[in-house]
Amino acid sequence: MVSITLLAALFKTAFINGWIVRRVLCGYNKPDMVEILRNKSFATRFQILIEIATHGPTIQQRAIAQELSITPQAVSDYISQLEGESMITYLGRSRYQITREGVNWVLKNVREVKAYFDGIDSVINGIVISPAIAEKDIKQGEQVGLKMVNGLLYATADCQTKSTGIAEADAKAGEDVGVRDIQGLIEFSYGLVAVLVVPGIAKGGSRHIDLELLKTRLKGVSHVGAIGLESVAALHRAGIEPDYLYDVSGVVIDAALHGLSSAVVCTEEDVYALVSSLKDRNIEYSLTSL
Repeated sequence: MVSITLLAALFKTAFINGWIVRRVLCGYNKPDMVEILRNKSFATRFQILIEIATHGPTIQQRAIAQELSITPQAVSDYISQLEGESMITYLGRSRYQITREGVNWVLKNVREVKAYFDGIDSVINGIVISPAIAEKDIKQGEQVGLKMVNGLLYATADCQTKSTGIAEADAKAGEDVGVRDIQGLIEFSYGLVAVLVVPGIAKGGSRHIDLELLKTRLKGVSHVGAIGLESVAALHRAGIEPDYLYDVSGVVIDAALHGLSSAVVCTEEDVYALVSSLKDRNIEYSLTSL
């Protein structure tokens, strides 16, 4: 989990500096600006909730105003709004408590901002120099083409690709090489995630699945993850060993962002969290009940 306090500091810095990034690199467009960075009022509500969550329940409105560099009256107005929207509860005598609704709203925005900053990080880190694997022997200063192969960025002597750059050093085939002065967009499409749902053990688990449907859906799939013991058992019944058992949602999301499709066999109890993670990163997915 990203530190809420750290995110609050990042929001403040972003507004002060007018942080706007307009660079397009390696096929990764600048992520859409999230509402909390676009709207100062929205961000202030967020920061007030953070102050109450981290320093409450006993906290003076004046202390919040000083921390956020706004007037006490503004804090009072925001707190009235938040209380009216059931984001916080007033306990009396300058005591406030964030509600379940408030916590869920904060965490939703934390996820959105984390995804935004992750996208910005990918862009910024690649502006100066980007690593690639040499497809063939490459000489320093040589113009190279860039392409994605199985989720990896390759530098090739073929400069007919839509994206090109300059090799920073000599490299033999298979070695990593830095590429600078990148121009154009690398051609690739985001991967898809097929989610295959297995009943929980209370409903029979892997014994109550359509085994042939599972085999059909996984035919030709190179990357298979399993969430839940029932899912592992289902795959074993099909004679398939899962490639990923831990942080499966993170793995398939990262794979999709690098152009690789995958499948996840998931229990009913875990499917909501998985699908929510995919939606948060705008990853296309299909859902099949086994």
